[in-house]
Amino acid sequence: MKKTVLCLLLAFTSQSVFLVANAADDAPITVNGVTLSSALVERSVSLNVQQGKKDTPELRKLIKEEFINREVVAQQAAKLGLDKTPDGQAAFAEMKRNFLVELFLADYDKTNPITDAAIKAEYDKQLAAIGDQAQEYKLSHIVTKTEADARALLARIKKGETFAKVAKEASIDPSAKDSGALGWLLPNQIIPAVANVIVNLTEGSVTAAPIQTAGGWQLVRLEEKRPFKAPKIEDVTPQLRATLQQQQRVDAIKKLRSSAKVTGNM
Repeated sequence: MKKTVLCLLLAFTSQSVFLVANAADDAPITVNGVTLSSALVERSVSLNVQQGKKDTPELRKLIKEEFINREVVAQQAAKLGLDKTPDGQAAFAEMKRNFLVELFLADYDKTNPITDAAIKAEYDKQLAAIGDQAQEYKLSHIVTKTEADARALLARIKKGETFAKVAKEASIDPSAKDSGALGWLLPNQIIPAVANVIVNLTEGSVTAAPIQTAGGWQLVRLEEKRPFKAPKIEDVTPQLRATLQQQQRVDAIKKLRSSAKVTGNM
Protein backbone atom coordinates (compact mmCIF):
# COMPACT_ATOMS: atom_id res chain seq x y z
CA MET A 1 0.00 0.00 0.00
CA LYS A 2 1.49 3.29 -1.04
CA LYS A 3 1.85 5.87 1.70
CA THR A 4 2.41 8.91 -0.50
CA VAL A 5 -0.90 10.74 -0.68
CA LEU A 6 -0.05 14.18 -2.00
CA CYS A 7 0.64 13.41 -5.67
CA LEU A 8 -2.35 15.10 -7.31
CA LEU A 9 -3.98 13.14 -10.09
CA LEU A 10 -5.28 16.17 -11.95
CA ALA A 11 -3.77 19.57 -12.60
CA PHE A 12 -6.74 21.45 -11.21
CA THR A 13 -6.61 25.22 -11.39
CA SER A 14 -6.43 27.24 -8.20
CA GLN A 15 -10.12 28.07 -8.57
CA SER A 16 -11.00 24.46 -7.75
CA VAL A 17 -10.10 24.88 -4.08
CA PHE A 18 -13.58 26.27 -3.43
CA LEU A 19 -14.70 22.64 -3.21
CA VAL A 20 -12.91 22.41 0.12
CA ALA A 21 -12.48 26.01 1.19
CA ASN A 22 -16.17 26.81 1.12
CA ALA A 23 -17.02 23.91 3.39
CA ALA A 24 -16.56 23.94 7.12
CA ASP A 25 -13.59 21.87 8.26
CA ASP A 26 -15.80 19.44 10.13
CA ALA A 27 -18.54 19.22 7.49
CA PRO A 28 -18.65 16.04 5.38
CA ILE A 29 -17.50 16.43 1.78
CA THR A 30 -19.63 14.96 -0.96
CA VAL A 31 -18.77 14.48 -4.63
CA ASN A 32 -21.78 13.95 -6.88
CA GLY A 33 -23.70 12.72 -3.84
CA VAL A 34 -20.95 10.39 -2.58
CA THR A 35 -19.68 11.24 0.92
CA LEU A 36 -15.94 11.04 1.39
CA SER A 37 -14.79 9.15 4.50
CA SER A 38 -13.43 11.46 7.19
CA ALA A 39 -11.63 8.43 8.65
CA LEU A 40 -9.61 8.11 5.43
CA VAL A 41 -8.69 11.78 5.59
CA GLU A 42 -7.52 11.41 9.20
CA ARG A 43 -5.51 8.30 8.29
CA SER A 44 -3.80 10.18 5.48
CA VAL A 45 -3.01 13.06 7.83
CA SER A 46 -1.53 10.58 10.31
CA LEU A 47 0.64 8.94 7.64
CA ASN A 48 1.99 12.32 6.56
CA VAL A 49 2.74 13.28 10.16
CA GLN A 50 4.64 9.99 10.58
CA GLN A 51 6.76 10.99 7.59
CA GLY A 52 7.72 14.27 9.23
CA LYS A 53 5.07 16.67 7.94
CA LYS A 54 3.11 18.96 10.25
CA ASP A 55 -0.64 18.68 10.72
CA THR A 56 -1.67 22.05 9.31
CA PRO A 57 -4.82 23.40 7.65
CA GLU A 58 -2.84 23.58 4.38
CA LEU A 59 -1.91 19.88 4.61
CA ARG A 60 -5.49 18.90 5.33
CA LYS A 61 -6.74 20.97 2.40
CA LEU A 62 -4.29 19.28 0.03
CA ILE A 63 -5.31 15.85 1.28
CA LYS A 64 -9.01 16.62 0.86
CA GLU A 65 -8.40 17.96 -2.64
CA GLU A 66 -6.53 14.75 -3.46
CA PHE A 67 -9.45 12.62 -2.27
CA ILE A 68 -11.88 14.76 -4.27
CA ASN A 69 -9.74 14.35 -7.39
CA ARG A 70 -9.57 10.60 -6.88
CA GLU A 71 -13.32 10.30 -6.31
CA VAL A 72 -14.08 12.29 -9.48
CA VAL A 73 -11.80 10.05 -11.53
CA ALA A 74 -13.10 6.87 -9.87
CA GLN A 75 -16.69 7.84 -10.62
CA GLN A 76 -15.82 8.49 -14.26
CA ALA A 77 -14.03 5.12 -14.53
CA ALA A 78 -17.10 3.38 -13.11
CA LYS A 79 -19.37 5.33 -15.49
CA LEU A 80 -17.27 4.04 -18.39
CA GLY A 81 -17.56 0.49 -17.05
CA LEU A 82 -13.80 0.08 -16.69
CA ASP A 83 -14.23 -1.80 -13.42
CA LYS A 84 -16.30 -4.44 -15.24
CA THR A 85 -13.68 -5.35 -17.86
CA PRO A 86 -11.57 -8.55 -17.45
CA ASP A 87 -8.47 -6.43 -16.84
CA GLY A 88 -10.30 -4.29 -14.33
CA GLN A 89 -11.63 -7.32 -12.45
CA ALA A 90 -8.17 -8.94 -12.40
CA ALA A 91 -6.61 -5.72 -11.09
CA PHE A 92 -9.28 -5.46 -8.38
CA ALA A 93 -8.62 -9.04 -7.30
CA GLU A 94 -4.85 -8.46 -7.12
CA MET A 95 -5.27 -5.20 -5.19
CA LYS A 96 -7.57 -6.94 -2.70
CA ARG A 97 -5.13 -9.83 -2.27
CA ASN A 98 -2.19 -7.49 -1.68
CA PHE A 99 -4.25 -5.43 0.74
CA LEU A 100 -5.22 -8.50 2.74
CA VAL A 101 -1.60 -9.67 2.83
CA GLU A 102 -0.50 -6.31 4.21
CA LEU A 103 -3.29 -6.39 6.79
CA PHE A 104 -2.28 -9.89 7.91
CA LEU A 105 1.43 -9.04 8.18
CA ALA A 106 0.74 -5.83 10.11
CA ASP A 107 -1.54 -7.70 12.51
CA TYR A 108 0.95 -10.56 12.87
CA ASP A 109 3.79 -8.14 13.69
CA LYS A 110 1.57 -6.44 16.26
CA THR A 111 0.49 -9.65 17.98
CA ASN A 112 3.96 -11.23 17.80
CA PRO A 113 6.38 -8.43 18.73
CA ILE A 114 10.13 -9.03 18.62
CA THR A 115 11.39 -9.04 22.20
CA ASP A 116 14.61 -7.52 23.51
CA ALA A 117 15.69 -11.01 24.56
CA ALA A 118 15.28 -12.28 20.98
CA ILE A 119 17.32 -9.36 19.66
CA LYS A 120 20.11 -10.05 22.19
CA ALA A 121 20.12 -13.74 21.26
CA GLU A 122 20.39 -12.92 17.54
CA TYR A 123 23.18 -10.42 18.25
CA ASP A 124 25.17 -13.04 20.19
CA LYS A 125 24.49 -15.65 17.51
CA GLN A 126 25.82 -13.43 14.73
CA LEU A 127 28.92 -12.46 16.71
CA ALA A 128 29.66 -16.11 17.42
CA ALA A 129 29.33 -16.94 13.71
CA ILE A 130 31.78 -14.16 12.81
CA GLY A 131 34.36 -15.24 15.38
CA ASP A 132 36.93 -13.36 17.44
CA GLN A 133 39.66 -13.29 14.78
CA ALA A 134 37.55 -12.09 11.86
CA GLN A 135 38.91 -9.60 9.36
CA GLU A 136 36.97 -7.01 7.37
CA TYR A 137 37.90 -6.35 3.76
CA LYS A 138 37.38 -3.14 1.81
CA LEU A 139 36.89 -4.26 -1.77
CA SER A 140 36.33 -2.96 -5.28
CA HIS A 141 35.42 -5.16 -8.21
CA ILE A 142 34.84 -5.25 -11.94
CA VAL A 143 32.28 -7.62 -13.45
CA THR A 144 32.20 -8.68 -17.10
CA LYS A 145 30.10 -11.09 -19.14
CA THR A 146 33.01 -13.16 -20.45
CA GLU A 147 36.44 -14.28 -19.31
CA ALA A 148 37.96 -12.70 -22.40
CA ASP A 149 36.49 -9.32 -21.48
CA ALA A 150 37.83 -9.62 -17.93
CA ARG A 151 41.31 -10.54 -19.14
CA ALA A 152 41.33 -7.57 -21.53
CA LEU A 153 40.45 -5.23 -18.66
CA LEU A 154 43.08 -6.84 -16.41
CA ALA A 155 45.65 -6.12 -19.12
CA ARG A 156 44.65 -2.44 -19.12
CA ILE A 157 45.14 -2.29 -15.36
CA LYS A 158 48.56 -3.96 -15.59
CA LYS A 159 49.58 -1.35 -18.16
CA GLY A 160 48.88 1.44 -15.68
CA GLU A 161 45.20 2.38 -15.86
CA THR A 162 43.63 2.69 -12.43
CA PHE A 163 41.25 -0.01 -11.26
CA ALA A 164 38.64 2.66 -10.44
CA LYS A 165 38.77 4.14 -13.96
CA VAL A 166 38.42 0.76 -15.66
CA ALA A 167 35.60 -0.26 -13.32
CA LYS A 168 33.68 2.95 -13.98
CA GLU A 169 34.05 2.58 -17.76
CA ALA A 170 33.63 -1.14 -18.30
CA SER A 171 32.06 -3.01 -15.37
CA ILE A 172 28.52 -4.31 -15.95
CA ASP A 173 27.77 -4.28 -12.22
CA PRO A 174 25.73 -1.41 -10.66
CA SER A 175 28.79 -0.61 -8.53
CA ALA A 176 30.42 0.80 -11.67
CA LYS A 177 28.89 4.18 -10.82
CA ASP A 178 31.01 4.11 -7.64
CA SER A 179 34.13 2.99 -9.53
CA GLY A 180 33.48 -0.59 -8.43
CA ALA A 181 33.62 0.19 -4.69
CA LEU A 182 31.84 -2.35 -2.45
CA GLY A 183 32.83 -0.93 0.94
CA TRP A 184 33.76 -2.99 4.01
CA LEU A 185 32.67 -6.63 4.03
CA LEU A 186 33.12 -9.67 6.23
CA PRO A 187 34.12 -13.00 4.66
CA ASN A 188 30.62 -14.43 5.19
CA GLN A 189 29.22 -11.51 3.20
CA ILE A 190 31.36 -12.39 0.17
CA ILE A 191 30.66 -15.22 -2.26
CA PRO A 192 33.01 -18.15 -1.52
CA ALA A 193 34.78 -18.05 -4.90
CA VAL A 194 35.92 -14.48 -4.17
CA ALA A 195 36.41 -14.87 -0.40
CA ASN A 196 38.83 -17.76 -0.94
CA VAL A 197 41.04 -15.51 -3.09
CA ILE A 198 41.04 -12.18 -1.26
CA VAL A 199 42.34 -13.66 2.00
CA ASN A 200 45.68 -14.11 0.19
CA LEU A 201 45.81 -10.62 -1.36
CA THR A 202 47.86 -7.77 -0.01
CA GLU A 203 46.37 -4.29 0.30
CA GLY A 204 46.29 -2.52 -3.05
CA SER A 205 46.62 -5.70 -5.13
CA VAL A 206 44.26 -7.16 -7.73
CA THR A 207 43.36 -10.80 -8.32
CA ALA A 208 45.87 -12.38 -10.71
CA ALA A 209 43.14 -13.85 -12.91
CA PRO A 210 39.40 -13.38 -13.43
CA ILE A 211 37.11 -15.25 -11.02
CA GLN A 212 34.04 -16.97 -12.44
CA THR A 213 30.85 -16.34 -10.45
CA ALA A 214 27.11 -16.66 -11.08
CA GLY A 215 26.95 -12.94 -11.87
CA GLY A 216 29.82 -12.94 -14.35
CA TRP A 217 33.61 -12.87 -14.41
CA GLN A 218 35.14 -10.74 -11.66
CA LEU A 219 38.34 -8.84 -11.04
CA VAL A 220 38.72 -7.88 -7.38
CA ARG A 221 40.98 -5.33 -5.74
CA LEU A 222 41.69 -5.40 -2.01
CA GLU A 223 41.78 -1.77 -0.90
CA GLU A 224 42.31 -2.30 2.85
CA LYS A 225 41.76 -4.85 5.59
CA ARG A 226 41.31 -4.52 9.34
CA PRO A 227 40.28 -6.59 12.37
CA PHE A 228 36.53 -6.78 12.76
CA LYS A 229 35.17 -4.60 15.55
CA ALA A 230 31.73 -5.63 16.75
CA PRO A 231 29.16 -2.81 16.76
CA LYS A 232 27.26 -2.00 19.93
CA ILE A 233 23.95 -3.83 20.14
CA GLU A 234 21.99 -0.56 20.31
CA ASP A 235 23.54 0.54 17.00
CA VAL A 236 22.29 -2.54 15.14
CA THR A 237 19.01 -3.18 16.98
CA PRO A 238 16.84 -1.84 14.10
CA GLN A 239 18.56 -4.16 11.60
CA LEU A 240 18.35 -7.14 13.97
CA ARG A 241 14.67 -6.45 14.65
CA ALA A 242 13.96 -6.27 10.91
CA THR A 243 15.83 -9.53 10.29
CA LEU A 244 13.94 -11.35 13.04
CA GLN A 245 10.63 -9.88 11.94
CA GLN A 246 11.20 -10.99 8.35
CA GLN A 247 12.13 -14.51 9.44
CA GLN A 248 9.09 -14.63 11.70
CA ARG A 249 6.89 -13.64 8.76
CA VAL A 250 8.46 -16.34 6.57
CA ASP A 251 7.82 -18.96 9.24
CA ALA A 252 4.19 -17.84 9.60
CA ILE A 253 3.61 -18.07 5.85
CA LYS A 254 5.26 -21.52 5.70
CA LYS A 255 2.91 -22.69 8.45
CA LEU A 256 -0.13 -21.40 6.56
CA ARG A 257 1.15 -22.96 3.34
CA SER A 258 1.66 -26.35 4.98
CA SER A 259 -1.99 -26.53 5.97
CA ALA A 260 -3.34 -25.19 2.66
CA LYS A 261 -4.85 -27.44 -0.01
CA VAL A 262 -3.07 -26.58 -3.27
CA THR A 263 -4.09 -28.27 -6.53
CA GLY A 264 -2.97 -27.93 -10.15
CA ASN A 265 0.41 -27.90 -11.86
CA MET A 266 3.28 -26.05 -10.20
